[in-house]
Amino acid sequence: MKNSQAYPFLLTAALLLPCSAMAGTDSNDVYLHVNGITDCTFEVTAHDSTKDYDGTTAKAESGKCKITVKADRKKSSGVADWFADQVGTGNAIACDSSGPMPDKLNFAVEGTLVITQGDKVTTCENLVLAQGNIAVAFTNNWWLGSPDVKSGGVPYIGPLLQSCSSGGRLPQVVTYSPPQPCVNNFNLVVE
Repeated sequence: MKNSQAYPFLLTAALLLPCSAMAGTDSNDVYLHVNGITDCTFEVTAHDSTKDYDGTTAKAESGKCKITVKADRKKSSGVADWFADQVGTGNAIACDSSGPMPDKLNFAVEGTLVITQGDKVTTCENLVLAQGNIAVAFTNNWWLGSPDVKSGGVPYIGPLLQSCSSGGRLPQVVTYSPPQPCVNNFNLVVE
């Protein structure tokens, strides 16, 4: 009879183990506010994460390009180093951060952003998005950078300027800036 008390525990463990194995990765959303947006895509060309990564999606929604990164949140200096390497001699800005580059990040993705505004299509390559964490605020914050952007104002605060392609015409200047407070939002203006 002593062993009968262990059965409920074993049954509970057997039921919970498959649930935790199927839990999957976290959905992490960052929003790029774009006037007149009708569609957007973000094709990932490289990524780094401390834990699991299950892909990235993008869609136009209520005047924004909503980019969802399916990745577990666990910060590490390795991901921050990868982000800095990808940005290289370019520049980066962050939501709610005064530091030049992050010390630790949960994950980072690099890719090609395509913004459609009616019949105008703008393509920006080598855009790097990353999620960090502000421990004292108990919130995650996002970083945006590229080797192809230049600071258009205060370094590391913004705005950032990128020369992007637009249907074979002359390059389009795209401006990225973080509203304050922004947490997971950036403004994107196609000049």
